[in-house]
Amino acid sequence: MERYWRYFLVLVWIGYTLFCGIQIFSHGFLLTRVVQKERNTCIPDICPPGEAQCTSTTKINQYLNNVNLSDSICLPKKSRVILLIIDALKYDFGIYDPGLRKPLAYQNRMPIFSEILHKYPQKSRMMKFMADPPTTTLQRLKGLTTGSLPTFIDIGANFASPEINEDNIIDQIVGQNLSAVFLGDSTWTDLFPGRFKRTYSYPSFNIFDLDTVDRRIEKHLPGELEKNDWDLLVAHFLGVDHCGHKHGPLHREMTRKLTEMDTMVRGVIDGMANDTILLVIGDHGMTSSGDHGGDSADELTSLLFAHTKGDNFVAMQNISQMQQIDLVPTLAAIFGVPIPYSNLGTINVNLLPQPTDVPRLETLLLHLWQNAKQIQRYFQHYALTNIGTFRSDHIDDLENKFLVLSHRVNSIYSHAAYMNFAQDLQHHLKSILTTCHDIWVHFDAEAMTNGLLIAILTVCACFLLFQNLKIRQLERLFTTSMVAFIYASNFICITAIGALKWISGNAMDSIMLYMAAFNILILTLFIIQQWTQIVENWSEIGKFSNILTRTMYLVFLSVFFSNSFIIEEPKILTYLICGMVVHVLYELKKTFVPKDERNDARRQTKFVQTICTSLPMQLMGLACAAMVCLRVTYIFFRCREEHGNCSEFARNDTATGGIEGMTRRKLDLIAVVAVALFATIARIYLRSCGNLTGFSWNTILARYGPTLGAICTSGYFLLSPRIGKSSGIPQIHIDAMAWIVAGVVILQLIVLAFRPLMTYVVPQGVQDDVDVATGRMIPDLFRKLKTIYREGRGKRKIPIICGLGTAYSSIIVSYAVIFTILLCLLLGTKAALGLFTTIVVAVVFIILTGILRYQTAKSLESCLQPTFTTLLIWLLLIHYTFYTTSHQTTLSQIDWHPAFVGRTAYHDHNNIISAFLVIITTFCGPVLFGAIFPLISLAPFFIYSAMPNLAQHHKDVVSERHTERLKTTNNVEYRKVNISRADEVTGEDEENVEVLEYDITKGELNLFENEALFIGAIFKSACQLMALQGLRIFCSMLACTIHCRHLMVWKIFAPRFIYEGISTYILLGAILVSYLMLIRIHKAVVNLIIKCTKLN
Repeated sequence: MERYWRYFLVLVWIGYTLFCGIQIFSHGFLLTRVVQKERNTCIPDICPPGEAQCTSTTKINQYLNNVNLSDSICLPKKSRVILLIIDALKYDFGIYDPGLRKPLAYQNRMPIFSEILHKYPQKSRMMKFMADPPTTTLQRLKGLTTGSLPTFIDIGANFASPEINEDNIIDQIVGQNLSAVFLGDSTWTDLFPGRFKRTYSYPSFNIFDLDTVDRRIEKHLPGELEKNDWDLLVAHFLGVDHCGHKHGPLHREMTRKLTEMDTMVRGVIDGMANDTILLVIGDHGMTSSGDHGGDSADELTSLLFAHTKGDNFVAMQNISQMQQIDLVPTLAAIFGVPIPYSNLGTINVNLLPQPTDVPRLETLLLHLWQNAKQIQRYFQHYALTNIGTFRSDHIDDLENKFLVLSHRVNSIYSHAAYMNFAQDLQHHLKSILTTCHDIWVHFDAEAMTNGLLIAILTVCACFLLFQNLKIRQLERLFTTSMVAFIYASNFICITAIGALKWISGNAMDSIMLYMAAFNILILTLFIIQQWTQIVENWSEIGKFSNILTRTMYLVFLSVFFSNSFIIEEPKILTYLICGMVVHVLYELKKTFVPKDERNDARRQTKFVQTICTSLPMQLMGLACAAMVCLRVTYIFFRCREEHGNCSEFARNDTATGGIEGMTRRKLDLIAVVAVALFATIARIYLRSCGNLTGFSWNTILARYGPTLGAICTSGYFLLSPRIGKSSGIPQIHIDAMAWIVAGVVILQLIVLAFRPLMTYVVPQGVQDDVDVATGRMIPDLFRKLKTIYREGRGKRKIPIICGLGTAYSSIIVSYAVIFTILLCLLLGTKAALGLFTTIVVAVVFIILTGILRYQTAKSLESCLQPTFTTLLIWLLLIHYTFYTTSHQTTLSQIDWHPAFVGRTAYHDHNNIISAFLVIITTFCGPVLFGAIFPLISLAPFFIYSAMPNLAQHHKDVVSERHTERLKTTNNVEYRKVNISRADEVTGEDEENVEVLEYDITKGELNLFENEALFIGAIFKSACQLMALQGLRIFCSMLACTIHCRHLMVWKIFAPRFIYEGISTYILLGAILVSYLMLIRIHKAVVNLIIKCTKLN
């Protein structure tokens, strides 16, 4: 087996082991609530023949006398219900203030509520409708129908809504032979398939569409109001929520949507029958920016409005606030159906209609007691089936209190006694709710511990092996037989454990645990086997070397342990990267020794010229430019709720379109200029390296693909939906520009698989016509070949290959350029500018660290192998890109806009594509920088190949051991080249191979000549990068473990862990993909060289 395939399999093996640790910890930390499959049933209170009253006082008292049987009786249905859900209907949207002179866009737009309240005070109610976090639509609908508290991890199901199998109010209504009709958001039909008598459902994910769903509901709603064959009518409107996401609550479109909702509610009130109750609710609120998903007051506070044309509502007490889960038992009482088994809500009696011929006190008492019995039964059952969830003394205390209440229920004969009993009963139910709310997430300490141990042991083993073993030693360790043993033993282990654990129903967790433990055992055996070499190599590293870099890495890791650090992480990363700039610049300064000062009269007159041509000054200029870019990125950071004095420079969905000091139009133009400049500079670089010569598919795509992509991206930015609509340009034409960019990316990926080189072999028949372009920075290798050709014309035919000096890096750069343009298209103008500034910083770091590594390298291996400083910088930039592209580690600020780029005109409602687009843009840092990570190893070679004059000899820098081997020509340093391929050398000569001299100006041809060192260096760098990221995710896991009962665990620490975990998975995948891409390029280079050798 070739060495590169062995290395690839080892990378997969290590990545899988780390993946197991993260997954096992996640299963222990992000547990979902244990769903109870039980369902409540009841005996309908059917009137016997000849009995006029089914709900007489005597009969209800008879039910209450039998405490054990009272909760199994269902009273008759009281009314039909129209449930209008206006998505994201914040409570403030329904308040009407007649004294408001200059209302905001959302104020005083729905006066219907105030009018009805004043006109029919006994038949209407309005109150705050409080949601439980997370405030995403899917979780809110689950809470509104099951009465249970939402779970944190279920938020990942927003892209694909699963069917609800838990007992819920819809199933109870249908189960009692009542019928329901639905109109609107298709999430309902996904959650409750086959439950509704008629459905008019429409996809909900296209947040750019404000009107389609609402218009279709309004079309069918009047006809349904006229029918009498339904008991529950549900209509879910989406326009207000989509308007908030797209424009924010302060935009004039919000005024239009709220006005439309006001008109719709008026029409429903006019058209509803007398035996019907109207409930208008919001499932959640929204922030000032139109987002939701978190637990801020703005997101939790929605509105509930109730109106009936029949019997008056019960007037027991003035309640201004109601929990959303309280709606479930309230609806169950109205319909006369069992309360869902897992309900934790309390009946709001103020929303129950009160017929004049039904005893009010006894009826309300029966409803309250049935509610209490249901919650107590659920609590006891959950505690028994999930032992350890609640403290035993707490359970006993709640049971004793309920026992006391059960003795009091039979002695309620007055209004005052009822009020006291109802208050005590509600307090008891509130205690159960609080207990479940506080200890709902039962952390699996064993799984969390196993995950932490697997992660840290894997990382430590990787550091010991790959940091302290040289490339040749790693190659001898991971032989073909050893890799085969690893995978064969893993397969046997998976089969055996899977067969043994399948019956337990937890086979996957057991397989991951035992597999990871087995892999760690193998790594431990490797460490023991190589311990002597590890200690010897470790001893060569100074105790205090890289002390500054190590300190910065510790600060980088410590971010996870403080909620304040997590909130301010963008600024912390900025300071760390700036510190790395200064550190690298200082290390470079030590490699440049100033010339002897002489009394030269011309020295002062040539000061400016010296500044401009001096390499140290040029590098200092690059470093200053990088620090300026880092400071500029501040304006692209997105504000969190916790940032009290934070204001965003611009938003992709800004409500007003105005930006202080710069209009939105100017920002679009700046983004267009940046995209064009980026594509132009990339083309100039590739052309100067000779990689755009010829007419191969790859070359043509690299030459014209970025230009075409830049034009289409610029057109998309300038003809965005808000401008395109007013200009009369069809949306399909604007979307076509996005399709072109995506098509170029896919086409270049396909061509890369078949023709992965951008080189051109000059035909021998036209060699006399080759022109030596002295004005271009052609690699010195080609200039030397041409010189040999001229001097030895007729003696031998030497092939001239354009672009061979950057054969590897040119492909990576070419694909990275067009992929970056695609990312910019998905990100939008503001985030695209942030990505460009980060790329500028990355390019500066590649140049600085590449030159530093060559200046300090003592061998080809040390020149190939990135230092710890270089790897840390790359990791910092990976995570910094997340913030410079206007993202934050909060659930409510996920940017959904990329899901609709190129899909606005005809949205295909494919959730897989939508999720893919959102993920690659949210985590564009790991995707992009992980895919091009080989550039940090190739940096010295393509830098000096493109700019050979940088290799000018510095005699005070080169060690004395190399001084005798130097040969200088035209002030350019050359080193002796190993003519035979270094990977063929074995045995006693291996140590000499490691200190081989090399000609840096040959560029990446050195990599072909030293395949073993080249592939080994890439493999070692990939493993080290995985280990660095692995230690980072371990710290995030450890922080969540320490702060698992912290007040901010679900608001700050858990979302940060989720984002870090996804970043780790994506980075591991990107590293594997980039390694495969490099293997494909290397095989093509080998075939090219062999072909040219045979021809000559």
